Amino acid sequence: MSDYSKLTKDELGKRLDDAKKEIQDLKVEKIKANSDRIKKEKAKEDPSNLNLAQKLAKAMDDMGALAKDGSNNSQGWTFISESAIKAAIRRVAGKYGFAIIPTKINKIDKYERKTSKGGTLHFYDVIQDFIVTDGKEQYEMQMIGTGSDSGDKAVNKAVTVAFKNLEKQLFNVSDQNDPDPDSETNEATVPAENNQPTQTRKQSRATKSGTKNVKKVIDWSKPKNISSQDLKNHLVKYPGGTFVNIGTILAHVRAGNADAKKFVNTLEGNDAIAYVELDRRTMIADAVNKIKDEKKQEA
Repeated sequence: MSDYSKLTKDELGKRLDDAKKEIQDLKVEKIKANSDRIKKEKAKEDPSNLNLAQKLAKAMDDMGALAKDGSNNSQGWTFISESAIKAAIRRVAGKYGFAIIPTKINKIDKYERKTSKGGTLHFYDVIQDFIVTDGKEQYEMQMIGTGSDSGDKAVNKAVTVAFKNLEKQLFNVSDQNDPDPDSETNEATVPAENNQPTQTRKQSRATKSGTKNVKKVIDWSKPKNISSQDLKNHLVKYPGGTFVNIGTILAHVRAGNADAKKFVNTLEGNDAIAYVELDRRTMIADAVNKIKDEKKQEA
């Protein structure tokens, strides 16, 4: 320790000035170190320093769960509206600097169905191509959409559904009130039409007293909710009295069997619904595979 009693006044003044300068230098270094730390932290959060996958992940986290704000009063169910999803995505897309660009529209199928009031609903199935990009990287994506309308808006609705489905899948948009599909059992209550072979599937359900057989009745009022396996297994009465499943009949039609083609034109009721829906799904699957093959060849 220095003996300040032996220092002159000038020497003490110099020592004091040196001490002040040292303290000031330490303060400057601390401020600079703190400033560098803050800059590094901000750089990590700066969207321009993130790759596209990181931007999408952060955007997904920022969006969180969206509440259902739309309702279908005629069928009694609620949903997240397209406008709510787009508003949430528009906010995070601007924040993190990316865009979703729709490109080519591939028409897959067009068909019609009669309504209960005797009108006609026009259906379109499309596959919409999209590009998600931040100007540096890009992801190419596809999504299927189905739209129906009694007028001329079926295509527009199909494209809108495809865009909405892509947005929900890309950002894991989930309704906060949505149940897990595996948490409930959907038991249809719509009976089969008269003169149609009743189709059931027996399932085993464990009970305290043993095993109970439960019949699953197919809800033909909502064909798109019926599994492809149930559609394939649906039995129809073939000429001669034998029962053949729809999957086999469709395979014969696609193979060019004239008798099978003639037979399907006579189908009515649930039989016709099963055939048309299974045929539609098969056409979509074929179209998707064709597009994938074309893209592989282009690459």
